Amino acid sequence: MRLVVRAFVAWLVTGPVVGCAKVPLPEGPPIVSVGCTNDRTSSDVVSILDWELDVSPEPIESGQPFSATLGGTAVFPEEFLDAAQPFWPGGVREIDLVALNATVRVRSGATGGGVVLHPEPVPYKCFVDKSACNHANDLPSVPGLVGNTDCEPVNRNNPCGRFYVLPISSDCDPGGACADRGKTGPLSQCELNEFCIIGDQRFPLQEGTGHYTAATDKTEVLFGWDDQSTGATVLRDPNDPNDGTWILPPSVYEEPLGPLGFRVTVFGVRGTMECTMGVDSRGPLGVNSQDELSSPTPDSALIAFPIQTGLP
Repeated sequence: MRLVVRAFVAWLVTGPVVGCAKVPLPEGPPIVSVGCTNDRTSSDVVSILDWELDVSPEPIESGQPFSATLGGTAVFPEEFLDAAQPFWPGGVREIDLVALNATVRVRSGATGGGVVLHPEPVPYKCFVDKSACNHANDLPSVPGLVGNTDCEPVNRNNPCGRFYVLPISSDCDPGGACADRGKTGPLSQCELNEFCIIGDQRFPLQEGTGHYTAATDKTEVLFGWDDQSTGATVLRDPNDPNDGTWILPPSVYEEPLGPLGFRVTVFGVRGTMECTMGVDSRGPLGVNSQDELSSPTPDSALIAFPIQTGLP
C-alpha cells in the first residue's frame, strides 16, 4: 500500500534521440519514481511518487561531449490530495507551491553534474484577493509563511504565492465523475464540499540543458533523478529485514530545500517533502523488505541511450 495518504494527513543517426526505461511503462513520458519523507510524520514513513522524466540528447559518441535537453513533470497523486479534503471546511481547492527542485543526474555512461529543474513559471498572486504581487517584497520569515507588502492585509495568512487550482469536478450526480471515483455518499467529498478531486496534481518542469562527456568503456548512458546528493544512505545490515533500503533524510520545512523535493502551503499550513530517486522496496523492483520503504532504483528502471562509435 502506498503511504502517500498518511504522509499528507499526519501530513522521458541524426537529430535528438528518444530514450526509454528498460521496464514496461504506460504510454507517455517515462516514469522514474522517487521516495520521499515529509515533515508531518516520522522519517520512516515513506511516500513513493511517480515523476515523469523527459531526456532528449544529441547523438552520443564514445568519448565525446554531448548535450541533452531535460524536462518532465513532478506529480502529487490523487490520493495525496484526497487526504487533505476533510480537514478544512469546504475542502481544499488550491495549493501554494513555495519551492520545487527536481535534479536530474547521470548514473553511468557519461560524466557531468546534476541539473536542477524548476516548475514552469506561474504568476505570483496574493492569497486573499489574487492580485499581482512581487515575491521580492516578502517580509523576513520562513518562505511561504510570511506576509508581503503588496498583499493586504499584510500577514502570514495572506502570502504572495504561486497558487495552483487542484483537479476537481462538481459532477456529484449518480454515475458522474465523482461517483466513478467513489467520492459520493455519506461523509464523502461530494457531501462535505460539493466537489471531488479527479486526478493527480501535476507540476510541469521548465526545460534545462545538461552537458556531458560520454564514457569510452560503456555501451549506454543512464539518466534518472538524483540519488547521489540528497543525503540518503543505504541500510547495510544482513540481519535487518529492511536490509538494502534507503535511509532517507528527514524533511524540515525551515531548512533549505534539497536537490529533490517540494515545499508547499495549504491555507497557511506548511508542508515539505524531501525525496531521493527510489522504488517501492516491496514492489517488483525493490529489495523485498519487511516494511513499506524505498530502495535504490535498479539500472533497468533508468532511461537509457546507446553510446555510438564511429559516428559520421
